[in-house]
Amino acid sequence: MLTADLVHVRRRGDRLVVIPVSEAERPRALELATAYIDLARAHVGQSRGTLLDACSAVDVEPPEQRLARGLLKLVLDRCEFEEDTALDPMELRRTLFTRAGSARRDADHAAFDRAAILAALAAERGVSSDTVERALFADLADAHILRNARLLSPEALLAEHHLAQHQAVLLRALAVRATVWSATPISYRHLFHKLKFLRLLYRIERLPKNTGYRLHIDGPYSLFESVTKYGLQLALALPALMACDRLTIEAELRWGRDRQPLRYALRGPLPGQVPDGNEAPDREAMVDQPSDELPDEVAGLLHDLCALPGPWRPAPSHAILDLPGVGQCVPDLQFVHQKTGQTVYLEVLGFWSRDAVWKRIELARKGLTAVVFAVNKHLRVSEAALDEGLPAALYVYARVMNAHAVLSRVQEVAARAEDPALG
Repeated sequence: MLTADLVHVRRRGDRLVVIPVSEAERPRALELATAYIDLARAHVGQSRGTLLDACSAVDVEPPEQRLARGLLKLVLDRCEFEEDTALDPMELRRTLFTRAGSARRDADHAAFDRAAILAALAAERGVSSDTVERALFADLADAHILRNARLLSPEALLAEHHLAQHQAVLLRALAVRATVWSATPISYRHLFHKLKFLRLLYRIERLPKNTGYRLHIDGPYSLFESVTKYGLQLALALPALMACDRLTIEAELRWGRDRQPLRYALRGPLPGQVPDGNEAPDREAMVDQPSDELPDEVAGLLHDLCALPGPWRPAPSHAILDLPGVGQCVPDLQFVHQKTGQTVYLEVLGFWSRDAVWKRIELARKGLTAVVFAVNKHLRVSEAALDEGLPAALYVYARVMNAHAVLSRVQEVAARAEDPALG
């Protein structure tokens, strides 16, 4: 991920525009990308400091500094470093420096024997003096050893750099509005589940005549806390948005040290579109394949649910529940009754906003059926807020969702959905 100082942008009135690598700059950019990739590959097994020293020797002209630093950061982000010692560096330093201080006080400066102190400490640990010497500062970042490098080709690194510039801009967003269209429903399902996996605050609006969806996503600067973490989650959603066949993004930003309000726009490969410098990068090179990934708390709940006896079979849901003219929701899990085939859905709203919960309650009151909404108690919503007579329910939990309680709500909702009096 790039930081704001590594992004090449220009202000045009109240708009912020990301400046991509031009065709004239591309050959040189590929040279820099190749140099850093080759150096990372050649330094597997060596220290981070050694790698950085080698990278600093790459000849970079002043106008190329920002691009070079950005490419290098993306290469380093794909490198896995770790400490190269089984000893505790902090404990070694504390013990060695204490003994050295005592030895200096008890002996003349000329008689101080550093090697002897090292050797004694090494003998106690059952290792060599050289091992102790290497371990003393092995916890410092520059001493970490490069164990693995998941490197891209130079061309793919440039594509990642383009995407990373846009991601860095979204880190400063107040609100994001994305309009997406895909030829296949699986792309929508993947996108919506990716947004849920990242625990973003969003709402979906179906556009008329099957022209796609409009997503309203809260930005990190709309929050009072967890700004950095939420911003990273929003940036990680960009590849999933790019997977749609058509895409437009509009965002309100707070940019620069003075947090100046600016507008930002990104357009995908719309038919007949003339690129203006903010066109989307190659989607096929950037996007992940659809999967059944679930947030950790939902995955843990599913594991517990699968261990419970009974006719209800839980599984990840791929449904989009749509109440025309009212709204949509994307459940996390579905429960299918083995004998009757009846299905009840579960959507987890544990880390969303109170507003999102009330919108779900409105959906249930206006006709969305056979769904349980799990709500974290920090959102301060009572289970009684959703009428008991409706074939939907709220489940409010404290820290961890309880599988027995969730299954109980599912059974209650299933019974209400079957009641003819509620039809």
